[in-house]
Amino acid sequence: MEYSNISSYIKGILKIGMLYVCLLPLVLLGQGAGEAVNLGEDGINPLTDDITKKIPTLEVLIDSAIYNSHKLKYWDKEISISEYELKSTKREWSNFVYLNGEVKEGSWTSLVFIEDQLGNEVGTLGTTNQTRYSVGVSMRLPVYNVLDYGNRAKLAKMKIESNMEKKLDDQKTIRAEVINLYNELIIQQNMLKLDIDNIDFSTLTSEMAQREFQDGKISLADMSRVQDNLARARYRYVRTKIGFINAYVMLQEITGIKFAELNNWE
Repeated sequence: MEYSNISSYIKGILKIGMLYVCLLPLVLLGQGAGEAVNLGEDGINPLTDDITKKIPTLEVLIDSAIYNSHKLKYWDKEISISEYELKSTKREWSNFVYLNGEVKEGSWTSLVFIEDQLGNEVGTLGTTNQTRYSVGVSMRLPVYNVLDYGNRAKLAKMKIESNMEKKLDDQKTIRAEVINLYNELIIQQNMLKLDIDNIDFSTLTSEMAQREFQDGKISLADMSRVQDNLARARYRYVRTKIGFINAYVMLQEITGIKFAELNNWE
């Protein structure tokens, strides 16, 4: 019987040792749980500050993300290119019209009739130096080009409409991404506060369990479970803190706004 108790005791010690070896890095990361999450020069403490008061409103964030989107700027250029292509298509009729001009300069001989003294008209050759101009317009209408003109114009219009639809679709995607990041930031802040409460409770429970274990009131396995709960609480806090920082940084990236530089900060 005593041998069985000693064996169980050793197994319990080994279990606690293995548990701390696996979770020690996470425990160390979570030891500063009560401190402010460091966001560089922003100086935000998500445990005391309302994050919605430290960043612009949701609509401002969405408008800024749309304005600074390189993808939307790309579609603007594609739409402009399509509009120029449509104009060129509408002017293709000018390819079928030709304007000819000619300039000739030199001496010109012509037959001139004059009256002699008896009143008779007499023809005589006269030479003059002149510059003569000639202008002409001609038109050639290839049958295929004439018949296909309407189709090419329609295709150019459809290309413009297609690019506009793609731009609107990307605008919706950007809007949804900003909304998700904004809500994720709020959720992660609330989760941080809950995690801190959980760590405080687990720490108090761990201290009580250690005293009860020393007094022989609880077994080593029970104390091991309490310590495991504390380590897991600190692990959840670390994950939540990383999620909060990621959402904060990504929201700055997609909107192009540096929150620390806003003039309306408290």
